[in-house]
Amino acid sequence: MARWGSSTSPLCWAWRPGPAGGAFAGRIANFVFSPQMLSPDDARTTDQGKPVTELINFEPASPTWPVQVRQMMGQVTPQDPWTLPKSTAPFSKPVAKPLPTGPALKPDGADNWTVGGWRLAEAPKVRGDGAQISQPGFDTASWYVATVPGTVLTTLVDRGVYPDPDYGLDNLAIPESLNRQDYWYRTEFDAPADLQGRHPLLTFKGINYAAEVWLNGERLGGVRGAFIRGRFDVTGHLRPGQKNVLAVRITPPPHPGLPHEQSITAGVGENGGMQALDGPTFIASEGWDWIPAVRDRNTGLWQDVTLTATGPVRIGDAQVVTKLPLPDTSKADVTITVPVENLTGQPVQAEIRAAFDDVTAAKTVTLAPGAGSVTLSPAEFPQLSVKKPALWWPNGLGDPTLHTLTLTVAAGGAQSDEKRTRFGIREVSYELSLMDSGGHLRRVEVDPTAAFQRGERVVDGSHTGIHKIAGGWVSSLVPGAEKSPAVKPLEDASLAPYLILKVNGVRVPARGGSWGTDDWRKRVSRDRLEPFFRLHREAHVNIIRNWVGQNTEDVFFDLADEYGLMVLNDFWESTQDYNIEAQDVPLFLDNAADVIRRYRNHPSIVLWFGRNEGVPQPVLNEGLESLVATLDGTRYYSGSSNRVNLQDSGPYDYRDPSQYFTTLSRGFAVEVGTPSFPTLEAFEAAVPPADRWPVSDTWAYHDWHQTGNGDTHGFMAAMERKLGAATSLADFERKAQLMNYESHRAIFEGMNAGLWTVNSGRLLWMTQPAWPSTNWQIMSHDYDTHGAFYGVQKAAEPLHVQLNAPDDGISVVNNTRESRKGLSVRARVLTVAGQVISDKTQKVDAPTDAATPARRLDLAAAIQAHGLVLVELELSDATGTLSQNVYWRGTDEAATRHLNDLAPQPVTLATRTEQAGDEVKVHVTLTNTGTVASLMNKLTLQNADGSRLLPAYASDNYVSLLPGDRREVTIAYPAALAQGQPKVGLRGWNTQPTTAAVTPP
Repeated sequence: MARWGSSTSPLCWAWRPGPAGGAFAGRIANFVFSPQMLSPDDARTTDQGKPVTELINFEPASPTWPVQVRQMMGQVTPQDPWTLPKSTAPFSKPVAKPLPTGPALKPDGADNWTVGGWRLAEAPKVRGDGAQISQPGFDTASWYVATVPGTVLTTLVDRGVYPDPDYGLDNLAIPESLNRQDYWYRTEFDAPADLQGRHPLLTFKGINYAAEVWLNGERLGGVRGAFIRGRFDVTGHLRPGQKNVLAVRITPPPHPGLPHEQSITAGVGENGGMQALDGPTFIASEGWDWIPAVRDRNTGLWQDVTLTATGPVRIGDAQVVTKLPLPDTSKADVTITVPVENLTGQPVQAEIRAAFDDVTAAKTVTLAPGAGSVTLSPAEFPQLSVKKPALWWPNGLGDPTLHTLTLTVAAGGAQSDEKRTRFGIREVSYELSLMDSGGHLRRVEVDPTAAFQRGERVVDGSHTGIHKIAGGWVSSLVPGAEKSPAVKPLEDASLAPYLILKVNGVRVPARGGSWGTDDWRKRVSRDRLEPFFRLHREAHVNIIRNWVGQNTEDVFFDLADEYGLMVLNDFWESTQDYNIEAQDVPLFLDNAADVIRRYRNHPSIVLWFGRNEGVPQPVLNEGLESLVATLDGTRYYSGSSNRVNLQDSGPYDYRDPSQYFTTLSRGFAVEVGTPSFPTLEAFEAAVPPADRWPVSDTWAYHDWHQTGNGDTHGFMAAMERKLGAATSLADFERKAQLMNYESHRAIFEGMNAGLWTVNSGRLLWMTQPAWPSTNWQIMSHDYDTHGAFYGVQKAAEPLHVQLNAPDDGISVVNNTRESRKGLSVRARVLTVAGQVISDKTQKVDAPTDAATPARRLDLAAAIQAHGLVLVELELSDATGTLSQNVYWRGTDEAATRHLNDLAPQPVTLATRTEQAGDEVKVHVTLTNTGTVASLMNKLTLQNADGSRLLPAYASDNYVSLLPGDRREVTIAYPAALAQGQPKVGLRGWNTQPTTAAVTPP
């Protein structure tokens, strides 16, 4: 018996779990346990006690999302000097780069120019105000030639004022004062004479953080927030046919915080701090556990400045909405909404024309003065119902086809404006579990595009709309939304409550990783970033995350579109109950609105997140949800990047690889990380010789964490248990790459093993290197690729055969949209000494989008007899090998040390080349001519002097070969980058190092 809220103390209560194994989860007032059984009289006396109703506390059966109740401010006092990182190596000497060249006004198509010729100075050193500085003749001889686009720090490093902070501890040579003063940017340019009578527009694509803009002695206005465009109609201010002076005073984020400089003694420090108050900015630049503090906090003209000219009517940010009659993809309806602005004071008759591929539609309207919009729809223009459309697909499922839309507006018999935008024909829908108004959990598929076109809101992601359920949190259906055609009920709830992404009606197994930031100093030219996107595609991933919106720029989304990488896009708040919430909500929403308008046509964006790891404060969350619904409408919005229909974040430290099959990162996991040490060459390129071995403060400064989420002690301990303690940097790197490969392959093989039963998505923290880091990312700042990269590439390959853990079952994974029949799976089991224990082949069919069990290997007897065995799985068809994987299985972790018994093996290399456009493809054939396995064979493409030739794109690497095995690896590289005759270097776990010459075609 039990009594709650009783004023009497003795209480007897017997409880036995029910069939579902349930448990009591409440609190009992005045609960007292008696070790003796009560007599009948005592029990009757106790039962007569009167309950104290004041002690009864009722709670909702399904609590709603809480608001933030605590926060941290980061480093609040200067760091103790004795804890600062130390090195015996001196700071590097600054090295100036060649000055940028080119005109101050560079044509970029008709009536479009990029503004260049910028100079930069610290505001305290400048005598004069904006009116004076923005006049011809102002003396800027002592100013720096500025790197634009770029930050203040980029200019100061490029001009040789400070050393490159990427190297060693050189960031400590750069003062924090850079983020505590304003800066002036200034340029002079001759405006074309034919702009007379036209309407010129100056656009600042990105300024961090706040700016005042002056032209020819007049203040045009201000800009605030890193992600909103500053747009100024300069009709009457610009001087056509004359010299013009443009000056911009830029102020850093007002709450830059204090940096924590990571060392072995100091540990990792907090993630961010006061700068989170500033909302739409680069909050990670205060310092996070994957970058140190950026001294200028990314202040500056970090994106291009453009000048455009139009007639009396100007085109705004058009929206292209594509709708497919799913599951049918043979037709697509394309609806184009064109914002237009009549810049005159009178009504204007205008023709709006839209053209893409072989489709053209035009409409004549009368525009009232001011802003308006014109819609071109299939109902009015049947040609906008496109037959057999070329669709945009995520990487691995088809081509990411893009279409260029040309919009023109003509008024008074002449063209007034023209704009081009790219879009993809595709539709995203979402399977997930939502709470209905009756409190029932429903498994549904939500089609936001259908809801948008019907003028409906179907999902409630507000704090009161988010409910706690067993196993997580879910958003709600708007009352009545379960009856909407945009909400389809589903029978299969096996993945409840987790999200499944669908593109063009096809479920997409989301494999990829987060980008903390593309580059910690915002060096984000297309030339610099494109190799990283290409490498992501080569790794077979299909999704990346724009963490806290730190990568919100044109080139990021352009490249994601082109390489078929879906984007989960955050806005600019981080972890709830940890990071401070943004102070200026209207400013935040203004930046968000401009971002949505600007990027809503990019097919790569598949979901908007309001906040990293938590829901924004209610006023901001509801504002963001409303903006997404009204300005986009075709994508799902969730306030939180985790927990709400998603798995919680982490872990971030080393775990036994088998746990990724059994307990870790189930459902849709947006962040899971494990150490990923760079290659020996990449590490040496970033760390001075004196600091390379043993582990030093420079390691810690470059994120080899001694504390915190990414504490590497577990990795080091596992290395010692499995492979023995490292005796040198080279030995450590060799062992780290083996562990990198094994753990990252397991992360995605574990996802494969439970595909569509317990798993629908898994993203690494992280894939992209923001700077020369020693932790987490799968490639390096200089495009080198780790063992982790190839573990991911292997597990995510289109057709894959794998050995599951811990049950040793074989699965064949088909990640394509085509079923495959009659495949062969060969499983060979060998001892470390090369003795064949078993060699069996079986036939298997591989249905599309599925992990198909083949059979289970019984390795117990062999492991017991030999301690450690090697398993090679090979998947093939009539054309040859489709997938090949080598594993090791032992009695325990210590048994892995038997890999140290493998003697160095001879592996021969043969190369042939072919020209492929601007690239050279090197086909390398590796053959193990030895008597035992040769593991983790790493190919390194080199210049004639032995330096790495990067970027290089390898179809495979860290290849393991049993005796007699032969594999071909293809490596592509830009022909123009080769210095002398290239060669391929080979090293491995137990491989005799060698090189082979590469003869260019």
